[in-house]
Amino acid sequence: MTTRITAGAFLVCGDKVLLMKRGLHKKLAPGFWAGIGGHLEKNDIKDPRAIDMIETCYREVWEEANIARTDIKNMQLRYIVVSKFENQRSWHHHYFGELENEITLPKCDEGEFHWVDKNEIIDLPMTPTVKEAIKHWLAHPDENKVFLIVRNVTQEKITILDLD
Repeated sequence: MTTRITAGAFLVCGDKVLLMKRGLHKKLAPGFWAGIGGHLEKNDIKDPRAIDMIETCYREVWEEANIARTDIKNMQLRYIVVSKFENQRSWHHHYFGELENEITLPKCDEGEFHWVDKNEIIDLPMTPTVKEAIKHWLAHPDENKVFLIVRNVTQEKITILDLD
């Protein structure tokens, strides 16, 4: 069995959230909307701070969107998503942070960036776990807790647990 470990960020500016519409060429979730993120890399493991995946998240945001960590305020882990598919386990860490201004974003091989109004996010096509995380975050935007989202693919069930 293989394990995928990833981290991603949802960056908020006022009433808008920076999202990526994944390219149709992507193997996983083509055309779906998500935060900015990617895989844990070997160099991330050498950094002891990578245990909470924030370094991976900052690196991915820089690589994909050219947004520096110094431009992001209040970045915090809100959700850890655990899924198991046929021969793969997946751990994804969702961080939320703030930007002072909506910035113009570069073109990206992964997909297209969009500033989306918070009221319109939930209607976008997303993977089931991203949709659950976003729904929960919209209902509890100021909560400073970490939640575990467990997806049971066999039963088509998603559970959200408070880790604090």
